[in-house]
Amino acid sequence: MNIIDFISRNIFLKQIFPNGLTESVLLGQIGLNVGGQLSLNIHTQQKPEQEVSKWGLWGKNYNVIVIRLLGLGGENVIINGCKKINYGKINVIKGDDRTFITQTGDEWFIEIDVDHLIFQGCDTYIDGGDDPAL
Repeated sequence: MNIIDFISRNIFLKQIFPNGLTESVLLGQIGLNVGGQLSLNIHTQQKPEQEVSKWGLWGKNYNVIVIRLLGLGGENVIINGCKKINYGKINVIKGDDRTFITQTGDEWFIEIDVDHLIFQGCDTYIDGGDDPAL
């Protein structure tokens, strides 16, 4: 399952990514709060199919889109190799009573159980790679 299909209030996301997030993403921020609330920011370098005028031009004004989400879950969270986490394929695995978001790299692994994710908005930025001036 593509993660956009799992997100509530996803109309805007489906407009800019009609085929879903098909490229690698970065789970940039994972926040856990009491009561099972969680926040998740997904960073993607996938160019949107539809330009958003207030963001400017892809490649000039931004080359990363951050999808901000709030949700419920986080009862079981596994993060291994935290300092080595990078862009990778994201998987949504629906079980009988739980849904898991997983992501795996050569030396890292993330698994989060989630009940529900709600789209909050997007931010953009230029990823300068190894150039700290960007």
